[in-house]
Amino acid sequence: MNNKLFKSGVLMLGFAALLSSCGDDDDETIVKDETETAKEQAAFFFTGTNSEGSANYISTVNSLSEGTSTVVGNGLETFTGTEWFTWKDKYLFRLQYNQGNSGGTSAYFLNSKGEIETSAYTYDIQRFTTYGVFGDYVITSAVAATDTKDEAGNAAYGITVTYLDPVNEETKNRDVIISENFLGTGEYVTFSGIVEAGGKLYSAVVPVGLSAYGNYTSNQKWVKKGNEDLLAGSDNAITLSATQYPDSCFVVVYDNEKMENPTIIRTDKMSYSCGRMRSQYYQCIWAAENGDVYVFSPNVTRAQTDDRLKSEHKSSVMRIKAGATEFDESYGVVDLETLADGLPLFRCWSMSGNYFLLQMYTAGFNNMGTGATALAVYNGGTKELTMISGLPERDVISAFSKRPYNDENGLTYITVQTNDGNKPAVYSIDPATATATRGLEVECGQINYAGKLIMQNK
Repeated sequence: MNNKLFKSGVLMLGFAALLSSCGDDDDETIVKDETETAKEQAAFFFTGTNSEGSANYISTVNSLSEGTSTVVGNGLETFTGTEWFTWKDKYLFRLQYNQGNSGGTSAYFLNSKGEIETSAYTYDIQRFTTYGVFGDYVITSAVAATDTKDEAGNAAYGITVTYLDPVNEETKNRDVIISENFLGTGEYVTFSGIVEAGGKLYSAVVPVGLSAYGNYTSNQKWVKKGNEDLLAGSDNAITLSATQYPDSCFVVVYDNEKMENPTIIRTDKMSYSCGRMRSQYYQCIWAAENGDVYVFSPNVTRAQTDDRLKSEHKSSVMRIKAGATEFDESYGVVDLETLADGLPLFRCWSMSGNYFLLQMYTAGFNNMGTGATALAVYNGGTKELTMISGLPERDVISAFSKRPYNDENGLTYITVQTNDGNKPAVYSIDPATATATRGLEVECGQINYAGKLIMQNK
């Protein structure tokens, strides 16, 4: 999903941040255009928490490319959020992960006075493990137990899908998608990533394993021969908590946001497509500007201890041509890990054109997301991977922003926090040269996200 800057005369939303308290009364928050009629149409902003993490602030700033700022007495105080992102540069969304429960999600906009304001409508979302934008909707999804139960009382799993509609300020829930045996392997699944390309919706399918419901109703027929000792539980509640198909990658394609009549794409040339951070499934499927879909696989199965549940595939990427419902065999599979001198992939994002920003592990693979302190640019057209220069040393980097921001000039902005006493800063990355340049500094904690908001007539 490429969040492009609007042309001159729009206010740009700055990076969402986890920040310790600081202050600056001199920031000019309105971007000035050469014409009088274009004044006060948009603004840069950042959002972040105080040092205790007990409150979040959204603050406007003058630029992402230079200057300094803080949150003390500077901005709108809000609740904290798990994810921050903008929708069509009109609303800033705050998604809060609620440990398996539903919960309110807020949206923020730039009012006619050039101030950040909270939308009056609160979106009531279910538990989410992934999200994305399709058309006019923000879509969240997660795997969850349903009301359907077998004779032993085991609940079948389904995929919950929630549509947040900013245009009409509504929350809609789709009928639960049946997760059990979704791939024809007997296993239940979840989705990772919501991608729109050529009017179709693409999502990576993550096989989770065999549920107690699936085992009971099938009399354990889906357990591969020789894997019986991997089962856990007792009596009528027997499970297998990892996929038996670690060497396969699956993508589901739908014709529209209704998510009906799925087309399943499969390859055995790489493992499934997602980055892992505890129970969150980080999106690793993205569309280039020409509509081609790139499917990246970090291979999170390598964290398994049993070889039967572990894939030997390296971190890799394959392509689905624009409008297609199959992997592009002429493109093949690209071994990213070897190109990165042995560094495994943690997660990735789209940049401009057919460039992609990759976050790589530098201290060995894990499913906690720690030690991923290197960034690289992957060129989908040339299959070249280049490590980014201009960043702080890898051993002092403690965090990057969860979602970067792409401007109209083809630059990508990401925030960097270090443990060497320097201020967190925004870095702009030129994908063509894989070069990062230090920009806005914030005297606080960690900056997580950036974007822009166009002024609303309200």
